[in-house]
Amino acid sequence: MGNIEEKEKDNQNLLSYQKDNNQVLFRFFGIEMTAPKGLKYPRIVYVSFIVVNFFLLLVLRKLIIN
Repeated sequence: MGNIEEKEKDNQNLLSYQKDNNQVLFRFFGIEMTAPKGLKYPRIVYVSFIVVNFFLLLVLRKLIIN
C-alpha cells in the first residue's frame, strides 16, 4: 500500500509529467525549456517571470546606488 501512495505522490509532483512535444517551449544548444502539462499559457508565465525579476533587479540596483 505504501508504494501506491508514493507513486500517487510522485504523479502530483510539479516536475513529474509525461513527455509531450507540446510542453517544450524552446530548445537552445541542446537545452530544453519545458513546462508542466497542466500549465496554461506557459510562455506568458515564463516571460512575465523574467520581466518581473528584471524590474526588481533594476529597482534594487537603483536603491543600492542611491
